[in-house]
Amino acid sequence: MSSKGMKASELKGSVGEPDAFGKKQIRGSALFSPGEKDVLEVVLQEEACYTLEGVKQLLRLYLNKEVI
Repeated sequence: MSSKGMKASELKGSVGEPDAFGKKQIRGSALFSPGEKDVLEVVLQEEACYTLEGVKQLLRLYLNKEVI
């Protein structure tokens, strides 16, 4: 399946996964620019955990969406 066909729920890590992080941890990270953190505020769910690769993929999907 291509990355464009993936859903946000498929990019979430499980809570027990060692390299999965919560929304607050990701937003506090130095890995993302302030603009990317603004997008992440909208894209990420508060109660979910995400891997860094999943977060980067969500950013790409959101930023490359077709504008209607």
